[in-house]
Amino acid sequence: MIKEIRYRVWQFWQSLERAPGPIKLQNAQAVLSSSELALFQQLPIPDQNHSLRVLHTLQGAGEADQDLLKAALLHDIGKSLHPLRRWERIFAVLLGAFFPGTAGKWGEMAPRGLRRALVVIHQHPAWGAAMLEEVGSSQRVIELVRYHEREEITGIMDQGGVELLHKLQKADNQN
Repeated sequence: MIKEIRYRVWQFWQSLERAPGPIKLQNAQAVLSSSELALFQQLPIPDQNHSLRVLHTLQGAGEADQDLLKAALLHDIGKSLHPLRRWERIFAVLLGAFFPGTAGKWGEMAPRGLRRALVVIHQHPAWGAAMLEEVGSSQRVIELVRYHEREEITGIMDQGGVELLHKLQKADNQN
């Protein structure tokens, strides 16, 4: 519990970071196509910074698979459809921690009112996958984004995809 609280406090402070500078953006430009980069730039600043940290973590571990690196930058792109305010993120985390059943039910509804944040958290992977299909991303990137929040992934991807997904999930959870 203490570890989770520390992580959430750290996560909050990370959300206060400034917009990524030119050097960090060059990392994204080196990985993404122009249409994917345009999507990335639609992400709210905290999500851009988070995605760049995920990319940095994977690259630091020696990962070079281009689909994995693209997914690192774009895994939360669905959140750009309904950007969340800081208080909404906090509300969603707290409700999910204390009332997971309610959070899950609310997450399946339309993004309105108090449940909006839960809907975004719950549905952003599917929204992101659809956005990436529209800009012509590879099927592997689309699958990695679609399933990056799933715990049970048996039978949804081939073994190579599952291995990449585990790497993405680990880096995402560290950042």
